[in-house]
Order: sequence, then structure tokens, then C-alpha cells
Amino acid sequence: MRNILFFSLICLFLTSCVERQPLKILNRGEEVNGKMVHERIRDFSFTNQDSVEVTNKTFAGKIYVSNNFFTTCPSICPTTSLHMGRIYDKFLEDDRVRMISHSIDVRTDSVPILKRYAEGLEIEAPKWNLVTGNEEEILSIAYDYFSNALKDKTAPGGFDHDDLLVLIDTNRHIRSICHGTDPADVDRFMKDIEYLLKSEYSQKK
Repeated sequence: MRNILFFSLICLFLTSCVERQPLKILNRGEEVNGKMVHERIRDFSFTNQDSVEVTNKTFAGKIYVSNNFFTTCPSICPTTSLHMGRIYDKFLEDDRVRMISHSIDVRTDSVPILKRYAEGLEIEAPKWNLVTGNEEEILSIAYDYFSNALKDKTAPGGFDHDDLLVLIDTNRHIRSICHGTDPADVDRFMKDIEYLLKSEYSQKK
């Protein structure tokens, strides 16, 4: 019995000593002059629920979580918003983490409607920005986030979109992705956020 207990303690110690693998940069990349150069999230300018302009500068020096949604979505959006809310609550007091949700139904989701939706979620900007803007820019930036956002009359609510939540680092690189309708995957994703915070900001000391 003592041998079993001793062996178990040794296994636990060795497991705790194993360092976690760094989060890889997931963006497309190519070798330039012997160095790997990765694509970055493009420059953007949208408007949030408080009528405030949201750009890349809003997230300067921050890591952030991005997703797509629309307020009248009859399918996955209520669930993804619920789990985005979990992330919001967990990192509410950590100013290094911010969030952005792009409304893909810009014709319906005006600023006042986004404001009411934010109030329903009990969230505030600049921590979590619900944004609208030019329809073409909103739909096309989804490509940068490896997300699907297309107008489709046959899809629920008129849009074909996915449930992805995407983690972006301080250099506009994608470092983690999860399914926002899967609680266990979101749990794993939040651990990735914590890990990225440690690796990103320890390098800046």
C-alpha cells in the first residue's frame, strides 16, 4: 500500500513538472528571408453599443476574444453569448483582456438595438464591445478569424455562421479557437486565455 501511495505521489510530481506547450500562432504564414511571417488581423473600424469607434487601437497591448453573432439569431447565438458571458465574468477585473462581438446583421442591429442587447446581457464596453459597421467589412473580416459569416436565405435567421470564439494576442495573431456552444471546449479556451496572459506579459517585463 505504501509503495502504491509513493508511486502515485511520484507520478503527480512528474506531471506537475511537465511544462505546457506554448500556444502556436494559427494564422497563415510564409517564410520570408528565412523567417516565418504570419498574417495578422486586418485594420478595422466599427461602432460599438455606446456609439464609440472600435479599432485595432482599442485592443493595443491587450489580448482579446472575438466572435460573430446577431441579436435576432434563432439558433446558436444565445448559447455562444452565454459562454462569452462566462469569459466576461471571469476576466472582468483583468484589463489585459477584452472582447468583441461583430453583428453580421448590420441592417437590423443598429446601435440602440446593440445597446439593449448589451443591457440584457449585463455587460459594458470597453470590456465587451458589440459592434456594427459596413456590411462588407463585417462579413469579410470573419475570414481573418477563420470564421464563417455569410448571408443565406435558407439558414436560420438568414445568415450562415459558426459558433467559433477566437483568441487574439497582442500582435493580432490567432492563438486559440473553441466552439462557443460547447461548455467543455470553452473551459479549455479560458485556460488558454490564462496561459496566454502569462506568456504574453511575462515577455514584456
